Amino acid sequence: MLHRGLRNPLAAVDVVNQLTSVFEQYGTRVRFSNDLEAFYSVRHDVRHGPPSPMFDFNVTGLKGKSFWICLLNSEDVVVGLQACRLDTVDTSLAEWAVGWMSGLYMKRDQLMVPEQLQPFPDSRSFNLKGKIVYHGELWIASSTRRQPGLTDAFCFMGMVLSHMKWQPDAIWALVSNTMAMRGMATRFGYLRQERSFLNWKISPEDVPHNEWMLLVEKADMEHLLEERSNKGPMSIEF
Repeated sequence: MLHRGLRNPLAAVDVVNQLTSVFEQYGTRVRFSNDLEAFYSVRHDVRHGPPSPMFDFNVTGLKGKSFWICLLNSEDVVVGLQACRLDTVDTSLAEWAVGWMSGLYMKRDQLMVPEQLQPFPDSRSFNLKGKIVYHGELWIASSTRRQPGLTDAFCFMGMVLSHMKWQPDAIWALVSNTMAMRGMATRFGYLRQERSFLNWKISPEDVPHNEWMLLVEKADMEHLLEERSNKGPMSIEF
C-alpha cells in the first residue's frame, strides 16, 4: 500500500517522541488501536453516542485502513479521542466527498441533502486524488482543554501517525464555523482551510449545515515534521 517513502523518517520519529513528552508533562499518555468495535464502545461511553458513520464498523469496512487514538489521564480515564481512515480517491476529492459522506449516512438511515454537489471552483480539492486520509472524531474533555497546547499536540499526533503509516497524498478534516473561526486549523497542523467546503440542506443534528475543510498535503507534512523536529513539536512554547 505504501507508494512512497518518508523524506525524513528520523524527523517523524523525533516529533512523535517530542509529542509523547508533551503528553507526559500533563500526566497523560496516548493509546493507539485499529479495533473499530472497541472504538465504538469507548466513544459511546465518553460521548454517549455512536461514532460518525465514517468510523462505525456497522456501516463501513475499514480493516487495515483505519486507526483511532485515545488520550488517557493519570487515572487511565479517557479524556481525548480521534480517528483516521484511508480512502483511495480516483476522481478528485471535490467530486468524491459529497457522495461519499451522504452515502455513508444513508447506510445508517440518516438523510443528507447537499446544497451543492461540489465545492467552489477554485477549491484545492479538485487537484487532489489518490491516497487520502480523513481525520475525524476529534474530542477532548472540557477539563483537558484547559491545558495549554495539549489539544493541539493530541490532534497533531493523529496527523503524524497517519503520515507515517500510509504516506498519503493528503490529510483532510471537516469542522464547523465555530472551530474554523478560532484559528484551530493552524494550531493543529493544517496549513490550509476552505470556507463552505460542504453545505447541507438537510443533515443530522450533529452535522453542521456549513462545513469547512482543513487540509494538509504530503509535502506540507514533510515540511512540518522537519521544522518541528528542529524547533519543537508545536507552534507555541511549552
